[in-house]
Amino acid sequence: MEHEMKESLPKSWDKTKRVYEITYPSGKKEIWKNITARECLTKYENMDPFGNGLKLREIEGKELQLLKVMETGKNTSA
Repeated sequence: MEHEMKESLPKSWDKTKRVYEITYPSGKKEIWKNITARECLTKYENMDPFGNGLKLREIEGKELQLLKVMETGKNTSA
């Protein structure tokens, strides 16, 4: 399992809703929004129980702000 989440935080106690990106071996990407670290890891492990190449990373900081701005733009133009 390859992931880039912070190891210093106790994920089992983390109740903060976060945004994660899953990358498939084919290059396809999927965004999981408003999910806790525990929920994310459970979902990830169920999708890739044998370590077949899924990559998981938390989207945060400037990248998260950009994602929110882009979504707001989609909602107002529809």
